[in-house]
Amino acid sequence: VFLRATLAMSHKSPKLSIKTQSISFMNNLVGDNIGLTHLIAGIFAVVFGGLILALKKGTKTHRQIGYLYVVSMIILIVSSFGIFRLFGKFGLFHFFSIVATTSLLLGMRPMLKKQRTAQDYKTHFTRMYFSVIGLYAAFAAESFVRIPKLGSFWAIVAWSFVLVVVTSIVVFIRKQKEWTNKFANEALTR
Repeated sequence: VFLRATLAMSHKSPKLSIKTQSISFMNNLVGDNIGLTHLIAGIFAVVFGGLILALKKGTKTHRQIGYLYVVSMIILIVSSFGIFRLFGKFGLFHFFSIVATTSLLLGMRPMLKKQRTAQDYKTHFTRMYFSVIGLYAAFAAESFVRIPKLGSFWAIVAWSFVLVVVTSIVVFIRKQKEWTNKFANEALTR
């Protein structure tokens, strides 16, 4: 009887306190200080990226928020190379960090020139638009894989990426000429 009672008790999961559950959730979410840095930088990048897309281009506010976006993206990208929980080695998300780095550098390159043309502003807008969209695709994939019972990890990542990127490409193709001309003209006339 004692043995049966002991075995039965060992199969019951103990009730965890709210504090213990919260700590466990945060450990699973961020893992360590690098993961926490990555999370915080990602939140800032998502907010600043959204503001950059929504606000008027070429203003002092646009430039200030743009620099905050770039700094948060640099921290996000650098911290991503210290996270290996998924594969235990260099993986697909590290590859996308290289793509994000390239997009960010190529997007900022025209703005480092002293004399800018309308084409420089169009190039900047196009490349930075896709930098933000790539960030949103990563955010969607990361968010959806954290929701239990939605499906396999890779299916969720793929569908999140497709949903955000395809939608953004369609919108960009339809609005590209209007947006790039408008933003280039705004920037050149200030």
